[in-house]
Amino acid sequence: MQKATFGAAALALLLALPAAAQSPMVKDLPVAEPDPDPEIIKVYDDDTLKPAEIRQCLRDDMAIADMEAKVADYEQTLKTFRGQIHNLGDDLDRRRKQIDGTDPDAVAEYNRRVERHASMIERYYDKFLPNLEGRQQKLNAAIDAYNADCATKSYFEEDWVEAVKELGIEDPRKVADGGK
Repeated sequence: MQKATFGAAALALLLALPAAAQSPMVKDLPVAEPDPDPEIIKVYDDDTLKPAEIRQCLRDDMAIADMEAKVADYEQTLKTFRGQIHNLGDDLDRRRKQIDGTDPDAVAEYNRRVERHASMIERYYDKFLPNLEGRQQKLNAAIDAYNADCATKSYFEEDWVEAVKELGIEDPRKVADGGK
């Protein structure tokens, strides 16, 4: 049996041909079409919110917004009350200059106004301000908890969209000033 051998000239010719002639062209290879529904594997680590956690964060966000509105309303009520205290104090100053100290009814009426003024000031400092401070502390604690549990975490977009839809709310990220 005889071995077939290439002659030196045949070998030189083979090596001189372009590489494409020795291997199939890329355009002739089958091209894999992208999978229209690729499987996405979600990994929920400690810094990624799970769907239930997203829903809770959204509820917490709504509760914080409600608390902020109530604190603002209460602050407005206190501002109005301070105005009433101030107006009553001004009225007392005017009446004191005009009061006839010999008229017992006028003196009694003036003293009732002084007591009312003092009572309003006492309520403001003993009841209203501590109540406001308590509300502000509760709000700040809720914000701190939200920041620790929600604001610094990442999430999967489709989980977020589904949670917003499930809760029947508008996406809180979509605000005119660019977000929260």
